[in-house]
Amino acid sequence: MSSPSPNMKLPTMFRTSSLKASYATGLGYGPAGAGKTRSTVTLQQHGFAPFVIATEPGETSGLLSLGSEDIHGVVVTSHEELIYVVRELKKKPGKIEYQQQEFGSVVLDSLTAWGEFPLERYMQLKGWKDLHDSAAGKDPRGAYGYLAEKGRQLYKELFSLHGHLWILAREGLFGGGDEALFAAPELPGQKLPREAPGWSDLTVRLRVVAGKHVLITQGEGGSPGRVRLPRDMPVLPTRCNQDIGALFKFMLGDKSMYDLLVPDKKPVKVEAAK
Repeated sequence: MSSPSPNMKLPTMFRTSSLKASYATGLGYGPAGAGKTRSTVTLQQHGFAPFVIATEPGETSGLLSLGSEDIHGVVVTSHEELIYVVRELKKKPGKIEYQQQEFGSVVLDSLTAWGEFPLERYMQLKGWKDLHDSAAGKDPRGAYGYLAEKGRQLYKELFSLHGHLWILAREGLFGGGDEALFAAPELPGQKLPREAPGWSDLTVRLRVVAGKHVLITQGEGGSPGRVRLPRDMPVLPTRCNQDIGALFKFMLGDKSMYDLLVPDKKPVKVEAAK
């Protein structure tokens, strides 16, 4: 084990009671038609001025449901280009800015489509046409390790943005065999689908239940879900209205947002720990 530098200083001690979040970070996943892309509109409605980074293929990059809105964004086609855009967005301290225009939040739509970028790059570096042919000595496991490494790099960059972060992913089914099937963010490989839900302050599943778009805020049957809240905040029920802007404000301590998220229930209070 290497010795610390003689010029190294001990980190400053702090109290957890002094911690206060300035920005919310969230991951939302769900099947087609669950309202994932459209949920960006609620950020606009709550004054968070979203900037969309689109990774989905196609003429409209999957953003057609935002066609009636006036939301800014860019389309990226590689991991390197995405990192370059994120670094540009955080270039000015305390701001999210792109081409001299300021924003309050960043939306990645989607993490699922981004997952193909590192795999394509790995194949390019190896000179492969695909991951799973029968070429002698070819081991595709290295590609998924490369993907996991790039995923952690991406999250590190995104989490250093000076604003709210809303990451979207398609829903996939995992498990099987001795393990029950469960829904989780759809990503290539086995590592990232299990790691990604734990990185942000909230992970919610977007669904349509009885014709209504809802957020699932707690884990169900192995499917990840949770919302980190400040102390003394009311407990959210498992199903809430699909209002991400209100949820972000609620996470930052605005109790008035409870009625937008759960209009038909009285809040359950949580007493501060003694």
